[in-house]
Amino acid sequence: MTMNLLAISPLTDDDIKTLKTYDVTVITPDKLTTENYHNIDISFGWDADTINNILATPNHQLKWIQAYSAGVDYMPLDVLKEQNIILTNASGQRAVPIAQSVLSYIFYFARGLNKYHSQTSWDPFINQFVLQSLPVVIFGTGQIGQQIAKYLQAFDTPVYGVNTSGHPVNNFDKVYAINDLSHLPDDIAIVVDTLPSTDQTNNFFNQNTLDLFNKLFLFINIGRGATVNESDLIEKLNDGSIKHAALDVTKVEPIPDDSKLWQTNNLLLTQHSTWAGDSEKLFTIFMKNLPSFIAGEPLTVNVVNYKTGY
Repeated sequence: MTMNLLAISPLTDDDIKTLKTYDVTVITPDKLTTENYHNIDISFGWDADTINNILATPNHQLKWIQAYSAGVDYMPLDVLKEQNIILTNASGQRAVPIAQSVLSYIFYFARGLNKYHSQTSWDPFINQFVLQSLPVVIFGTGQIGQQIAKYLQAFDTPVYGVNTSGHPVNNFDKVYAINDLSHLPDDIAIVVDTLPSTDQTNNFFNQNTLDLFNKLFLFINIGRGATVNESDLIEKLNDGSIKHAALDVTKVEPIPDDSKLWQTNNLLLTQHSTWAGDSEKLFTIFMKNLPSFIAGEPLTVNVVNYKTGY
């Protein structure tokens, strides 16, 4: 049976040829009309106006959406759940470039590059650290967290994880449950936030949580901006209880010109760009599920749990 795929995210000619072998017809957005809204079976990518129009079409046959991002908090998850639409995300697609960006943040501060980059006269800065002496805890042990942990282990860095239940995960020395952080080691130097935005994680890194870490060397967020109380973080950066921070994501993007974030000297801001660079193709992730979808079998790769939101 022929299926129709709406290619909101671009496909190559080779991708389209591959889909033809599975009897999947590709429809590009410029060829989409209101008359064929009800004929779309799969959406490869997301566009709010287009998908909402399809969802509002009586007797539409949309069954699967492949998101182009790992986070899906910008989608109407309640509506998708109600209409029994399968949603898969792009988790892991950009794990390598994001993890390498996290290491670049750590080296930037640990090896004193933050001091050297603005110097205009000779003044050796030797208050530097090796990674073995900077224990790291990563909140979120998914594919990005695992890739970060894998890199850190190559430098003999003590690396711990935090997830929902505390279940063990590869590349972590030990994993703790997010609702029981009292047993985390006392010498944590670096916190890495990879958390998604959910009702449970929004504003998670507030004063109370940050107070758990005594004299933190570095706080990093490459998850979602909503997970951090930025006012509390700025206060701790200003009073020295957190020495440095690096944020790739913020609550408001773009960051307004008058934001206090720009005015915080020991804070490195990158503009939601850690994903940039070579990574696994979205189509490769998609193809891991397509044979199962055509066969009417459950999908197994990157399927979003509507209850948790990721």
